[in-house]
Amino acid sequence: MAGYKEVAIHYKQPATLYDSSEAPKRSPVTLYKGVEPLYSWLEYAERILVMSTSILDYVPLAEKVLSHWQQVETKNNAPLVLKDKTTLAQFTELKDRLVAVQAENLSQQNARQRAQLARDSAIDALHPLVKQARTSLKAEEVSAVLPALLPPGSAPPKYLQAARDIAEAWESVNASGTALTIPLRQGEATVQVSHTEFVAAITAYASAVSTLTSTQAAETVGKKTRDSVHKTAHAKLLAYALAAKARLPEGDPLRDTIPLLSDE
Repeated sequence: MAGYKEVAIHYKQPATLYDSSEAPKRSPVTLYKGVEPLYSWLEYAERILVMSTSILDYVPLAEKVLSHWQQVETKNNAPLVLKDKTTLAQFTELKDRLVAVQAENLSQQNARQRAQLARDSAIDALHPLVKQARTSLKAEEVSAVLPALLPPGSAPPKYLQAARDIAEAWESVNASGTALTIPLRQGEATVQVSHTEFVAAITAYASAVSTLTSTQAAETVGKKTRDSVHKTAHAKLLAYALAAKARLPEGDPLRDTIPLLSDE
């Protein structure tokens, strides 16, 4: 066989094979159910392992495999066991695990998105206060050196430190006997904000940042768990296709409907 072959997989598209010996003109050969590829089915199964497991939804395919597996066992009146000793019952447990990690991943993603919105809302509320507090404190000629006004998109630790420095300077003004409040425009009205309210806004932002960090970490761990389960499922799906093909004679309708990893 000239050259080497690689697999290009696209979500919800057929697997497409390219022969590097044909470069620069690379003519794809699309694999469809019931059509033999240019090389052995086993070679195809081995090469398709390069597919990224994170972009696929394995649940529908696993459910198809379960249905097909049951039909094969009924037809042959014998259990079908994969090479690694996986049984139908064990694959059913794996499918349930796929469903669980998918649901957990979605929940973690939603939690992270909610935390991002809460963080954005908190900084939107805090930033005008920081800006006005800095301006008002300059007018009070405080002895402390006020930090530069950072943009709201700054790294949270730096922004929080600057806001806390301003709060500390404000507290020193209040300690001298002046109960300083700062003006803030809210819609058509102007309200006076106290030091206590300013500190509360800083605390709310810090809490929102902490929550976002936690949800991002949980989502990262969840994705790693998902990818691990997907990798296991990927190998089992390939093994089942090979095992079912070996158990069914040519011309058998079940042989022509073995679920494949590419959704033709």
